[in-house]
Amino acid sequence: MIAAVPVLLSRTVLLLVAVLLPTLFPSGMPGRPDLVLLVVAAAALMHGPVTGALVGLAGGWLVDLVPPGGEPLGAGALSYAVAGALVGAARRWAPASPLVPWVAAVGGAVVIQLVRGLTAAAGVGVAHPTDLLWSVLATGLFALLLLPVLIGVERFLIGRGWSRVGRVRS
Repeated sequence: MIAAVPVLLSRTVLLLVAVLLPTLFPSGMPGRPDLVLLVVAAAALMHGPVTGALVGLAGGWLVDLVPPGGEPLGAGALSYAVAGALVGAARRWAPASPLVPWVAAVGGAVVIQLVRGLTAAAGVGVAHPTDLLWSVLATGLFALLLLPVLIGVERFLIGRGWSRVGRVRS
């Protein structure tokens, strides 16, 4: 239990920074990168779909609660949980190619933007298709730069023994 505290603290700090950092981007940008998804993707790629779904759920709740927040409360949390589970499912193919983590992260971004588009089509909130596309493209570009760093943070936590990946329970 005590060993899990540094992992929870580090992921909480990463998620808070990922939620608050996009407020520094100019509001005139057509699409903002989804930094929360990158934190979720790094955890999912290193630990699997269950951890990806749980980190996605926590990140989605933060996105929903921090202003401007999500229109239907909980839709962001569910979409990030699904995206985290899908990215975590791609973990088994990650050793095959160095592009697999990037493709999985972009796939997660597509899932999240599809949910935003569907909720806007249902009459809740506003989402323009060009903004959704630009957001996926910006997330893909930021994934090229930040995903290796975030995966390195996850590997550091595993190396310090603060995470249980690869250990057999006794």
